[in-house]
Amino acid sequence: MIKINLLKIIKLSLGSSLAIFIAWLLKLEYSMVAGVIVLLTVKNTKKETLKGVIGKIYGFILCTIFSYLCFNILGYHLTSFSIFIFIIISICFLLEIQDVIAMCVVIASHYFLQGEISFSWILNEAGIFTIGASIGVIINMYIPTNINKIYEGQRKLQEEVSTVLIDIADFIVTPENKNMYNQDLNTLNRLIDNSISEAYNNINNNLLSDTRFFLDHMEIIKNQRDILENLYSYASQLNSAPPQAHIISAFIHKIGHSAFELETVHLLLEELNRLVLNMRNQPLPIDRVEFENRAILFLCLTELKQFLINRQHAQMLRDNNFYK
Repeated sequence: MIKINLLKIIKLSLGSSLAIFIAWLLKLEYSMVAGVIVLLTVKNTKKETLKGVIGKIYGFILCTIFSYLCFNILGYHLTSFSIFIFIIISICFLLEIQDVIAMCVVIASHYFLQGEISFSWILNEAGIFTIGASIGVIINMYIPTNINKIYEGQRKLQEEVSTVLIDIADFIVTPENKNMYNQDLNTLNRLIDNSISEAYNNINNNLLSDTRFFLDHMEIIKNQRDILENLYSYASQLNSAPPQAHIISAFIHKIGHSAFELETVHLLLEELNRLVLNMRNQPLPIDRVEFENRAILFLCLTELKQFLINRQHAQMLRDNNFYK
């Protein structure tokens, strides 16, 4: 389904019209080009827009210099204009400001059509450029914050991590139940990708505040996802479900249904330590199969401990940053 950014459509339409109107009021020639420059200036994020404007300033200066050299040395004809296009494209690629090529060619075409590059014409083109770029920057300074969307995404991520964890708990005692795990893991991966994209958009639209802790939180979530995959891999190697498997499955269920609070994580880590100690004090396995299964379950407990430590770090990060 195609998503239409209505706000951007309105901003571009009004911004372009306003730029053309201002250029017309100032009696600038080729005033409609000011509207085109608005369209070329506006990017998806504030930082991209400001970076693009800097590139356009360089482009305007280079365009004027090389237009003057080409047209005054070679004359005002199509051959010199073609040479100018070759030079300006090469320089723009060299400086990695390819998005200003169209603007440079349009401005140079004005000089070419007028047959002169006088001070008054340079001022005319500078006025068009300044009006278009300035309005482009101004209208793009208002981009609705996606902070609430990020918060909602973080909440969904936590819930989906718990869902996958519960799937693994069920799988430990019911091996044939693996379809839900694969489905929920795919959902988790999609949520991670979407949340990372939203976090980067937030960073690029915040010029003064630093919100990189969202990305730090995402790294923790990705680590938890990797731990869950390891946990599922270990559980897949079980030949049967000994009594210890049911105990661990119940404990994983408890983690999956627990609240996302720092104190809760502390209590779960303490309970996990007691569980590990209890397993170590149990009678030794009586055969090879039981030995292998209990070894796998012990590895599962090791992964669970790392999972809880990661959750602890995630909760500390959220408490310290997310709702300040």
